Amino acid sequence: METTEATLKVVSKKEAIEEKNEQRQKMVDMLTEKIEQKEKEVATKLYLIEGGEPVATAVVDFLQNKAQWKFSEALGIMECIRQVNEAKTNIAKKKTKEFMIPSLALEAIYYFLTKVEGVGISEAENYVKNLLKPVSDGLSRAKNDREAIDQLMRDRGTLENAIEAGADVENEDKLLAEIEQELSKEI
Repeated sequence: METTEATLKVVSKKEAIEEKNEQRQKMVDMLTEKIEQKEKEVATKLYLIEGGEPVATAVVDFLQNKAQWKFSEALGIMECIRQVNEAKTNIAKKKTKEFMIPSLALEAIYYFLTKVEGVGISEAENYVKNLLKPVSDGLSRAKNDREAIDQLMRDRGTLENAIEAGADVENEDKLLAEIEQELSKEI
């Protein structure tokens, strides 16, 4: 059988696609590992709520006396109080000077804060200064970490789709360079 130039082009293109898919798969594996690592990190990471013990006390007071809940949200109230009291204990024992709690508790506290209704400027100022602003600022830090993980997941999905479809990814070299840069970043 004679080898023609067209046959060589098909074979070399097939090899190039296989090589590209191997490179993509390596990157998918690296992304998967990084995502798992970052998810574990974020699950145990504590986030700063500025204001220290006074804000922690205000949060406990809010959760104990003013937070509105329905049905199983009661469990959230109880867990948030436990987490905040644990943070207050760490401040009291001088383990830390800062009020720090996990992201899940932070998100739950923010959720309960979204239900607040009040009257008058003094109540509004107190609410914003001692609850809403410190919790919102802490939540934005937690959301930044979550967004970084979500970006890694989107990148992995793009590469998995390219492998599955055998398609070329537009600006793939640029994408791979960006992914490598994200993999080297710390959350």
